[in-house]
Amino acid sequence: MNKKLLIVILVLAVSAISFTRSFLGLVGAIPWHYGYSDVYNEDRLNAGLAEKIPYLEQPVEYPVITGFFIYSMWVVGRSLLGYAMLTGIFLAIFTIITAVTLYKLAELFGIHKSRLYWCFIFAPSLLFFEIYNWDIIAVMFMALAIYFFCKNRFVWSSVLLGLGFNAKWFPIVLLPIMLLKTSIKDGIKITLIFFLTFFILNVYFIANSFDVWKLTYSYHSSREPNIDSVWSLSGLDTSAINILSMALFLIAYAILIMHHKKHGVITLSFASLMLFLLFNKIFSPQYILWLLPFIVLFQSVKRSVFYSLEAANLAVFFSTSYWILASKEQIFLIVSRVSVMARSLILTYFIYTLFTMPNPEVEIPAKAKQI
Repeated sequence: MNKKLLIVILVLAVSAISFTRSFLGLVGAIPWHYGYSDVYNEDRLNAGLAEKIPYLEQPVEYPVITGFFIYSMWVVGRSLLGYAMLTGIFLAIFTIITAVTLYKLAELFGIHKSRLYWCFIFAPSLLFFEIYNWDIIAVMFMALAIYFFCKNRFVWSSVLLGLGFNAKWFPIVLLPIMLLKTSIKDGIKITLIFFLTFFILNVYFIANSFDVWKLTYSYHSSREPNIDSVWSLSGLDTSAINILSMALFLIAYAILIMHHKKHGVITLSFASLMLFLLFNKIFSPQYILWLLPFIVLFQSVKRSVFYSLEAANLAVFFSTSYWILASKEQIFLIVSRVSVMARSLILTYFIYTLFTMPNPEVEIPAKAKQI
């Protein structure tokens, strides 16, 4: 069987399972604390979302691509069932594109194809969180941006990275790394195209309804840390956490770039995203999806360690969901907090192994640079 066709079939199977869990929770066939999904949470189950234009007439907590994706699913779906089905279908398509892109990257870097199956397609985080939030949209754009960057097609890479930033903000941490790995001329081109992409997607809303548009950004600045984050244990107020989390990330990010700049764009991007997760005040369980493309590309990341991260993340998800939605017994909160700490420690170990353990550098092959 054609390998790409096999990838499509397997992703569709995983997507069907992920959709089924969330859909059964939506219709009440399983308890909501097992089937919980942001996609089908009560704040999204409102046909009125299709009656007001996002960023003009109503604020959305996500950037414009994700906001209009949600809006479009209601407009085209015309009903709760239509919204649910269309959302599942399109998120599955985005996952297929991501998987095929990773397949091509694995070929480019000489990575054993089995990692694509065990560290992406069959990853527990994809199974549980593909149809959970909309992160896979940004993950798809990020993977495509990396692929085109490795092909020295910087214009496309920058556009795709800009699209990823306008789906979820995290892909922006790759931008300085890409600039570090290109000439000044190419770096200027990448920067201009990235911000031009943002400008084109947002200028109409900025010009016509700035107060509504900016709520996407002000919402996150005023948002308290979620229980899935180590910051929830700090006891600090939100403004202090905002300052500290940003400062710690920027310091760690600067140290990473200054002291490890000899490493390739893949290594630095992987480490940067993990630093972002460690210091960010919000660490929802689906954020592990951000790391999967890089885990596929690093053969030195042992499957056992990767699955320990997945196990800790699932423990965070189920214990937290149970505590919030089913029972306020302290044992579930304790399990959640212990799992949160375990997850952070494993990510810290991942960063440590990237720069201290023997690891064949994932670099852009010369043949790719010539394309």
